[in-house]
Amino acid sequence: MISFEEAMARTSASLDRQIEKAIEDNELFLADKGATSDEIAAHVAICREEATAWKAEVLAEIARGLRDWDAPTGKLQ
Repeated sequence: MISFEEAMARTSASLDRQIEKAIEDNELFLADKGATSDEIAAHVAICREEATAWKAEVLAEIARGLRDWDAPTGKLQ
């Protein structure tokens, strides 16, 4: 079984990878649609800001769930 800290670190890293992949996909989509580099950069900046807030909310909810002693199992899988 892994520790709570390790589970949260792995989850955070996974979310970072997913966010980067989504941003990369958005950049390619916008480039294919003819967006300028300035438009793409502005969009990426907005996405990163939103992703930071989303990730914090998600990690807080996951941590809350993992700390819930009434959960069906205490084993992290």
